[in-house]
Amino acid sequence: MNRAIASNFHKPISASPETVYAVLRQFESRERLVESLEALGVDDRVVSSHRIELVPRRASGYSLVWKLAGDCRAEITWTALVRPAGYGAGSLLSIRVTATAPDARSRTQLLAAWPVLGQLAEQHARRTLGAVAELADRFEQREKAVVVPVLRKAS
Repeated sequence: MNRAIASNFHKPISASPETVYAVLRQFESRERLVESLEALGVDDRVVSSHRIELVPRRASGYSLVWKLAGDCRAEITWTALVRPAGYGAGSLLSIRVTATAPDARSRTQLLAAWPVLGQLAEQHARRTLGAVAELADRFEQREKAVVVPVLRKAS
């Protein structure tokens, strides 16, 4: 059986689900990951990467195909889901990291590389959670600050 390796990361955010999803759609964390891989000098291991549209207005993600030793490959997917945290309580942003390999040989290579690849995948998920939370809270505060009540003189 060629099971996936999966980890889940969650962050409560005070901003509304609509605001969090809008920020998530605009935030290009994939480019930040590529920059990190370039800085490490391992960007040549990326075979391909692409954005994934899952559930409109609720989830998005992207996938990266990683070249392993001996012409083996693995796919690492980051999937972000925004849900309401409760009545008027903001949002919950969840990121699921999944790593899969197409065959037994590739899975063996993936498991051997996972102590390093897993840390990279986890840190990227945590960085994305933190950045989206901060930007969503800032955006929502700015939107609320724009609404100025007009006081009218009593007649």
